[in-house]
Amino acid sequence: MSQRVKEPVPAKKSAKKPSSDSDASDDDQDEAADEDEPRAKRKVTYQIEKNKGTTPYRKKEYRNPRVKHRMKYRKAQISRKGQVQLHRPEMKKYAGEHTGIRAGVIRSIKFK
Repeated sequence: MSQRVKEPVPAKKSAKKPSSDSDASDDDQDEAADEDEPRAKRKVTYQIEKNKGTTPYRKKEYRNPRVKHRMKYRKAQISRKGQVQLHRPEMKKYAGEHTGIRAGVIRSIKFK
């Protein structure tokens, strides 16, 4: 061991060259092995794909867009009933108000 330490630097390099050639042949073998066996990518998990983080709980109705809009439309119809009277064509002679007369409700429109 002490002799190797005392060797001049160029001699060390020349001694290493043949071993580096053998290393290169090992690398070629590794590359050939890689070509035989292609590396498949890791499958993405549901958690990574959606990347939702922490989201608040939602009702089942609101998780389905079609149902959500249906409920939204129903709610809008109810609120509109209070603002605009529905037109009902007269089928028979006028027989008074169907819902009765409520004194507190004003349905007239003010002129500007």
